[in-house]
Amino acid sequence: MTTVETESTAFADFFDGDLAPLVRRMTDRPRPAGGETDDDNRETRAMVWEGLVGLGALRTSDTVRLAELLGSVLYQGPLLDTLTARELFPDDLGEEPVALAVAAEPWSDRDGAVSARRAFVGFAAEVDHFVVGEVGVGGADVNGAGVGQADADGTDAGRADMNGADAGSAGTTGPRLALVRAGHPSITMRRHEETSRGETYRVEFEGTPAVARADSSAAWETALANARVRQAAYLVGLAQAALDHAVDHARTRRQFGRPIGKFQALSFRLSELSMHIDATRLLVHDRDAAAHAAANLAAASDLARTVTTRTMQIHGAAGMRSDNDAQLYYRWAAAESVRLGTPSRLRRESRETR
Repeated sequence: MTTVETESTAFADFFDGDLAPLVRRMTDRPRPAGGETDDDNRETRAMVWEGLVGLGALRTSDTVRLAELLGSVLYQGPLLDTLTARELFPDDLGEEPVALAVAAEPWSDRDGAVSARRAFVGFAAEVDHFVVGEVGVGGADVNGAGVGQADADGTDAGRADMNGADAGSAGTTGPRLALVRAGHPSITMRRHEETSRGETYRVEFEGTPAVARADSSAAWETALANARVRQAAYLVGLAQAALDHAVDHARTRRQFGRPIGKFQALSFRLSELSMHIDATRLLVHDRDAAAHAAANLAAASDLARTVTTRTMQIHGAAGMRSDNDAQLYYRWAAAESVRLGTPSRLRRESRETR
C-alpha cells in the first residue's frame, strides 16, 4: 500500500462509526437560546481538528482526496482555509488553524499594522491566525462579494467565501495579503446570528500587527486554483454521500409491495447520477486539474446541486424533515456550490483564460 493510500485509509477510518453522523448533524444544530456559545459543537470541531492534524492532514500530498472525504461528512471547519493559507505563507505557519479574510475591498496597511473590515469570515472565533488583505481586478474575492453570505435556503457559508466575484472599484491588479495573529486586542468580531446556524463572523481589524506579508500574484493564482480543486472534490464527496443516502432510502421504502428502487425509472435515474459523479471525480483527480480549476469547480457545483435536488425528490416530503440528512445535503450544496465562484462566472473565467 502506498503512502497516499495509507493516509486515505487513516482519514476514512477516523470518520468511521459514530463520528461521521455527528459531524454531519453539527451543520444543522441551532445555537442555544440566548445566544451563548455552543460549547459542544466547538469542542467537537476542536477534537476533529486535532485528530485530522494528528493524522497528517496538513502534510498529506493528496489534499484533494482528503477534501472529498470531508465533503462526504459535510465537514465544517477551518481546515480547507488553513491549507490555502499554508500555500501563501509556507514559512510562517505551523499547525494552527487559519481563517481567510480577503476581499475586493480597500484596507489600510501602514507602519506594520493592518486595518480592515471583513464580513462572513468562517470560524473566526476558533482560529489562531487570519489572512487579511485585498485582491484587485482580476483577483478573487474571498469574503466581500455577497456570495456565501446566505443562500436561498437560509444556510450561510461555514468557511471564508473565496468566490470569483468582480472586484468592482478595488484599485489594484495584484493581491495584498497579510498574516495576523488572532486574539490581539485590536481585533473585534460579531457572529452573524441572522444567517442560519453556521459559524461566520464580521471581523474588524484596527491597527493589528502583521506577522508576515505576501504580494505575489503567481502565488495567489496557484493557491486559488488549488483551493478550487479541493472545493470541487468536497462537492463530489457531498454528492456521493447524498446519492448513497438516496439509494439506502430506495432500498427500504416500499410501494406496491416492493422497494421503490426496483422500479426501472428510479433505478435508471440513480444509475445516471452515479455515472455523472464518477465522471466529475475523474476530472477533479486528474493530474492537470489545477490548470482547469475553474471549469472543474463549475462542473462539480452543478453536479452537487443536481444530485441533492434529485435526492430530495426521491425522499419526497420525508426529505424535508429535520431528522433526515437529505435536507442537509441539499442546503449545504446550495452554499458550498458558490463558495469559490458561481458556476456561470467560473465557466466565463475558464473561457477567458483559454
